[in-house]
Amino acid sequence: MSESTTPQFGMMPWGTEVIALQGTPLPILYFDGAPALSHLNGIIGVTLTVTGGVPTEAGGVVNVGSVVAYLKCNIPAAMALRGALDQALLLAQAVQQPESTTH
Repeated sequence: MSESTTPQFGMMPWGTEVIALQGTPLPILYFDGAPALSHLNGIIGVTLTVTGGVPTEAGGVVNVGSVVAYLKCNIPAAMALRGALDQALLLAQAVQQPESTTH
């Protein structure tokens, strides 16, 4: 039997240091709304929600909402998140193709 080695998960810059990435998968948060926010003592709070259809006993479907997570972070982290989201939104924009000319 061959000896297995510990998998390498990579490194990332963190300020002036380079840190190792965690090998354990973390949860992925999907949300379709952020209906509430707060600020208290330098901590930003955003409530993330999702909606979906739930079947009823009568055979119908009702739309219900649920809180997915409470996002809490300091102001520098909120600014970093905003910057990352702004960049991701730029990636999602359609690219205009220049009109080609046929020769």
